[in-house]
Amino acid sequence: MASTTAFAQAAPNPFDSVPKLRAVQQAERGDSTDRVFGGKQADAGEYPFQVAMLRADSLSDDPESQYNAEFCGGSLIAPNWVLTAAHCMSDYGETVSPESFVVLTGTTDLMAGKRVVPKAVFVHENYDDWTMDNDIALVELSEAVDLAPVALDLDAAAVDKAVVIGWGLAEDGEYPRHLLESDIEVVPNAECNTGIKVIYAKSLRESLTNLGSQYGISAEASERVGDELATQIANPLTENMLCAGVKAGGRDSCYGDSGGPLVATVNGRATQLGIVSWGEGPADADVKCGHKDVYGVYARVSSYKDWIAGHTGN
Repeated sequence: MASTTAFAQAAPNPFDSVPKLRAVQQAERGDSTDRVFGGKQADAGEYPFQVAMLRADSLSDDPESQYNAEFCGGSLIAPNWVLTAAHCMSDYGETVSPESFVVLTGTTDLMAGKRVVPKAVFVHENYDDWTMDNDIALVELSEAVDLAPVALDLDAAAVDKAVVIGWGLAEDGEYPRHLLESDIEVVPNAECNTGIKVIYAKSLRESLTNLGSQYGISAEASERVGDELATQIANPLTENMLCAGVKAGGRDSCYGDSGGPLVATVNGRATQLGIVSWGEGPADADVKCGHKDVYGVYARVSSYKDWIAGHTGN
């Protein structure tokens, strides 16, 4: 069935792009500062389930190579299973092979930890890289990892506070070496849809005005058409997505955080609500993260209870 959602910001192919950006930063600036969008450095051992995905062809025996090789995050949900985003496991439309990356476990420092070889990759069969629906994947590990896995929110727990963690792009434009965390709020999808559609509508009006000027159409006429078309923009979020951030902006997930967990405390235990998926920002913004009235979008874990169990047996 055709999707009824508006297009989402296309994933920036993190498997290819993020390691290149990290390498450039390392060459130009050395180690980055540790400032996420409104966040702070996580304590060692605070999130034992957090893992990093590293490109195998960027690795050497030097631990520093792990910093440059990181392209996505993930979460340990069982001793030999990692949950991540489908767009992290896609290289220009093709599922990445288990031989093309390794999983870094047991560390908040990208220059430490244990490398674990993947055994298999499973991308959701209905993943749509245009709307970003079903942005979920599983990685089976070649060996069990003796670390506490994260609990999964399989029953759509009613929570309004959450934490996003990762090694993604910080607000100073740099990629951190140490794991960062940021306290954010879970908001209704309707609020998220509204903020994103405002951005889409503005972009649509500007495009129509520019096009109209080429054919002698007045700006006022183009704006009237734009206003009418803007009312037809579909909601970008599906029921398989959830929304989190802060209304004022400044705290968000960003490039390189993809695939990592959005967690909350449920019944006294760290529980994963979502998977970092996509986001939006003004067309003229340098990055699409942390903007006022616009939130980050996450794959909703509770939508995939049967899919996860079908692969992992749990």
